[in-house]
Amino acid sequence: MKKILIIGAGPVGLMTGCYLNKYNIQFDIIDKNTESTTYSKALTVSPATIKAFHGLQLADKLVMRGHQVDSVYAFYKNRCFLHINNKYLQSCYKFHISIPQPETEKILENHLLQSGIRVKRGYKLISWVREKEIYKVTILDENGMVHTSSYNFIIGADGAASTVRELAEINFNGLNYDMHFIMADVQFEKNKNIPGTSYYINEEGFLIFLPMSDNMVRVVIKKDGKLPSTRPTPNLQEINNYISKYCSQVGKSNKLVWSSSANFYNRIADENYKENIFLAGDAFHLFSPIGGQGMNTGIQDAINLAWKLAFYLKGISSAELLNTYRSQRFNAVRRVLNSTDHDTGLIAGMIPRQDIDDVYYPEFCHRDYYRHELPCKYAGFSALLDSSSDTMTGHHVPWYEFSSNKYGFRNTYDAFSSGKVVIFSAKEKCSVFERLKENTFFIFYRIEKEDIALTVLLQINNDEYAVLNPDGYLGFTGKETELIQYFTSLYNLSNSKASLV
Repeated sequence: MKKILIIGAGPVGLMTGCYLNKYNIQFDIIDKNTESTTYSKALTVSPATIKAFHGLQLADKLVMRGHQVDSVYAFYKNRCFLHINNKYLQSCYKFHISIPQPETEKILENHLLQSGIRVKRGYKLISWVREKEIYKVTILDENGMVHTSSYNFIIGADGAASTVRELAEINFNGLNYDMHFIMADVQFEKNKNIPGTSYYINEEGFLIFLPMSDNMVRVVIKKDGKLPSTRPTPNLQEINNYISKYCSQVGKSNKLVWSSSANFYNRIADENYKENIFLAGDAFHLFSPIGGQGMNTGIQDAINLAWKLAFYLKGISSAELLNTYRSQRFNAVRRVLNSTDHDTGLIAGMIPRQDIDDVYYPEFCHRDYYRHELPCKYAGFSALLDSSSDTMTGHHVPWYEFSSNKYGFRNTYDAFSSGKVVIFSAKEKCSVFERLKENTFFIFYRIEKEDIALTVLLQINNDEYAVLNPDGYLGFTGKETELIQYFTSLYNLSNSKASLV
């Protein structure tokens, strides 16, 4: 069995492991820290990421442990100029979840433990030597013992200061903005009525107010200049002073749980796939915190990569499927990078202030953008895998409930959760599927007349096809001749006996 090494056991590394384990792919996962993080760090889980948890049947656990955020508000000089309402999202998850990162990690790590897979903590990557297609990896454990193991693939999910990226000699281009932010998790009195998720902006900067469960709130404040070499850790009085300055109506918090500071980044690696080395998450990209896209985009990296590796290792696909990780994730990440850069410029005053009126105020000419596009962007559904097409190819699959469960699932989210490639069409037969029907990784779903509305959502005609991949994205839409070319380029159609075990 070919082996995979995942470096980093944050949300991205753990999600990669969970999706690999779904296909019974063997791997090791290590983290240089001896314990999982106890600090909040990433907080906001987007609807697109909840969908990724759905693919592991973990969405309910995530929702139950977190705080639901249905709307986001933005104020300029305490005047509300923006309300992002998620009720129009084409998803069953019309909300974000506010949950501390340790809780998110615990859900994923416990899921791995149920399969007997443990994170090797206190294990630090030191070096590797590549011999043909094998990496001989040197690892140092917490007791100073040196271990050497061999792997075919290495996944770097080891954060901004990625050792994998450094050893692979991959450049990390971009910039740190000439500003930084301080942040804190503070507790308000339990009977106090606090506002929902909000951005408070004035000429001097901004404060982001992110409620969690039990009247806990993450507060993020923009500060001018580069992050000092001695990293600031604001105290309760300092945080309350900023709350009073930006949103005095909120009142004072009464307990500081955690505080830290960080730079505003805008960076992307030159490569995310090099000689069987993959980068995902912060090792691949770093964004401004505006919109909470960092961890969420990293989790989309994870699920895009994991199923492709599994299919390749099982002999279902050709190496070309793995290559699509490079192009698809660069397409998605660059969109997020540009979007967060623009939005950071708007609220930090780096773009002329009147541009806020042009973009955000809900005038009639902006209503569609305000009602549909903005919520879709912040939900994580606008980071397309394919920017060259005006079809649904490269989009997240829209939520749709089927009239029956004759194929074993009742909705489109359950369809991709099956771990299989699902071919949708209103046609009676699919010639490609005739070559695949003995392969348990593929399903042909004939859309009956009762579900013809699905063809509208997928933007296909009755004689066309849509392919839903196991990461919840649409990999293809189009005619049968194009479908044949698509499958021939990515899959070993002669392999008809592979299975999930």
